[in-house]
Amino acid sequence: MTIKIDGEGTSIFPAVEGIDVRDAGREVEVIFATRVEGQLVPVTIKLDYRKADALAALLEPFRKA
Repeated sequence: MTIKIDGEGTSIFPAVEGIDVRDAGREVEVIFATRVEGQLVPVTIKLDYRKADALAALLEPFRKA
């Protein structure tokens, strides 16, 4: 599955409850929690360092204060 995350249109992640980034050797795991049908769901995405940094920046505006 491919998901495009950008600042346009409706976000598939309406509320990001937390973001964590972990070093996984040659890549990075970006882990965040969102709600799907009321249930808290963790999402883990493995990316290279450059892409992980870009994803974290894109998700930051959706994070709950």
